[in-house]
Amino acid sequence: MNKPTTGIAVDGSTRGNPGPSEYIGIDLSSGKTLFYQRIGIATNNITEFIALGHAILYALQKNKDQQTIYTDSQTAISWVKKKSINSTLPESPRTGTARDYAKRILDKLKDISVIYNGIDLIINNQITVTKWYTSIYGEIPADFGYKK
Repeated sequence: MNKPTTGIAVDGSTRGNPGPSEYIGIDLSSGKTLFYQRIGIATNNITEFIALGHAILYALQKNKDQQTIYTDSQTAISWVKKKSINSTLPESPRTGTARDYAKRILDKLKDISVIYNGIDLIINNQITVTKWYTSIYGEIPADFGYKK
């Protein structure tokens, strides 16, 4: 398997779980940051889901036909597939931004076709969401590098 060189790579990060969180989307061809956001206190799964949702909405808005989005989070892929999340992130002023972002993504997913083909998700018949296999490719290029 060759390491992907085109598409969008996304990742989320928290310092603690839950903890201060941020997410990013990187263009694999150029290495450019397409989007980056801090979202207050969140869990890692919520942050990864928001990163993936942002990438999907970004690609749809930019009319990126045949775009592939990579995430190393199987949970985020599963939540997009189900169009629902399973999180224990408590409601509080500190988690409000993350909870709001997740809710807005879920609301947008209601109007988007998500088909599971047994391996990948196909979004509106134009975007593929697939797993980044760290064991094969190394760390996803969007990784924040906080692991020790």
